Amino acid sequence: MNIKPYGVAVTDAIASGDLSRLKEAEAAAQAHLDEYGDIPTLLALLKVEIAKLEGRKS
Repeated sequence: MNIKPYGVAVTDAIASGDLSRLKEAEAAAQAHLDEYGDIPTLLALLKVEIAKLEGRKS
């Protein structure tokens, strides 16, 4: 099974209680983090910059 590191896949793995699924989800999430970084933090920074620029239009 190839788990994508998205919320549903991760929560399904947790709900399954299956150690192999949990480890696969963990590995997928870690690989995603290693490749793309902390997306929630980057998204927050993007929103701040967008708000700044939108504020200048007024």
